Amino acid sequence: MNKLDLGTRLRALRTERGLSLSQLEAATSISSSFLSLVESGKSDITISRLVRLADFFDVELSDLVEGSRVERKPLEVIRDGEGSVLASSSEGITTRFLGHQRWQLSPRVTDYDAGGTLEIAGGEQAAREILHHRELFIYIVTGTFEITVRGEDSVTLSRGDAVLIRDGADRVANTARRPGRLLIVGVTLGS
Repeated sequence: MNKLDLGTRLRALRTERGLSLSQLEAATSISSSFLSLVESGKSDITISRLVRLADFFDVELSDLVEGSRVERKPLEVIRDGEGSVLASSSEGITTRFLGHQRWQLSPRVTDYDAGGTLEIAGGEQAAREILHHRELFIYIVTGTFEITVRGEDSVTLSRGDAVLIRDGADRVANTARRPGRLLIVGVTLGS
């Protein structure tokens, strides 16, 4: 994903809503100086921060990554290596969106480094696009993962296990000493 394209989309959303950087900071707890760097393409952003922005703007994370939606076709082929990539080295996570997010189904493959963790601070709803307002099917391709959902004990899943989640999770972590991979299919609720 091109940092400048993402920054341009974020700036457009902010200005469309008539917000200053300081107003966006107040609403998301992300510093205005950092947001300015992201908008100008001079800084990367973690997935968890990007999730906060997508939630605030009430857009899908994939819309930020891929741009505006286009008309849905009856068949969409996704070749190996295609799809937008969203990476966060600080969280140890790389997600490849499998196709354009014009469908109610939102498939993606997410790679976690050993110890890679996606966690939403302060009890926010689950990592929105990876876990946003959706029913989710998660299949463990490789690795061992601990998944925590509000009000429930965490579960540990290994290669070949699967889980269905409604209304998001608080934390997904690769607890193995090796990289792990998840196949995630989200279904947009109410669409």
